[in-house]
Amino acid sequence: MRKTARACCVLCCLLTLSLLSQAQDIEPKYKTADTNNAVIHGRVVLPSGFAAERFFRVTLRNTQSTLMTTYTNKSGEFQIRNLSEGTYYVQVDAPDETYEPATRRIELGRGLFADITLELREKKDPAASRLSARVVSAAELRQAIPPAAKKQYEQGLKFVTKGDYSQAATCFEGALALYPEYIAARNDLGAQYLKLKRVDEAEKHFQIVLGNDPKNFNATFNMGLVQVERRDYLGAIATLNQAISIDSSRPVARLWIGIAKLEMGNTAEAEPELTKSLIMGGAECVAAHYHLARIYAARGDFSEAAKALRSYLDEAPRGEFVKEAKQLQQQIEKRK
Repeated sequence: MRKTARACCVLCCLLTLSLLSQAQDIEPKYKTADTNNAVIHGRVVLPSGFAAERFFRVTLRNTQSTLMTTYTNKSGEFQIRNLSEGTYYVQVDAPDETYEPATRRIELGRGLFADITLELREKKDPAASRLSARVVSAAELRQAIPPAAKKQYEQGLKFVTKGDYSQAATCFEGALALYPEYIAARNDLGAQYLKLKRVDEAEKHFQIVLGNDPKNFNATFNMGLVQVERRDYLGAIATLNQAISIDSSRPVARLWIGIAKLEMGNTAEAEPELTKSLIMGGAECVAAHYHLARIYAARGDFSEAAKALRSYLDEAPRGEFVKEAKQLQQQIEKRK
């Protein structure tokens, strides 16, 4: 019996040593693996599928902030090294207005090599892009719009792209005179009034739209902007969340939720909303760069604030917050 017990003990010891030996064979690669050596290699191709033989700007972001900006080589290729595991967003921008920005989401594991291709799309005419980008409700689709009213409306859109909001409003008013039920024209007329600080008139038009079409994303979103204008930030956040429930694919609502939270002093919640809107919306939410710069500057991260301001001023030289961005940029430069 003693010999049997002793033999069992020896066998158990041998099995244990064998398992430990196997563990030692496997474990070191995890112990010694560099957690910051993942690589993203990318190439940019044209709509034709051919390589983009020119330089493009590449921006790397995570869910919190912009991490870096680099450029492709003249063959349209780029490589980003020394990355830790996590979720990243890579965006490519053309140096001119020829192509739409392209964005890819990447899940990087520790030490992995990711090979991606970003295909560019040609930009449409600004007025056509605005028409195609609009969220059209079922109620709008059912409308039989007279050709003359539609012509007035489309003329108004052209003035919007030129920044002539007064003339755009006149065109939308003309469209409504011809067809008072014109939902898109009424919503866009309200939007011009809002830009012209005619807030009460804007609100009335949005209310009329929502009275006839309660699930209209544009009017709901614009009502949120009315509340932002009146500094009713809690009300604005609730309304903008309603807009997201109607269409969660429109990141512009998240942008303004981030702005509203920032105005309330809630930077912890504002920052992820602004970053998410920038990642999802690209050029549509370029203003997020400026508001993120405000957050970075407030916590003393002036280097990141300066980067965000440069991105905003480069991408939106005529943007809504250019004056404020330049003022903040000057304040940061004085600290150097």
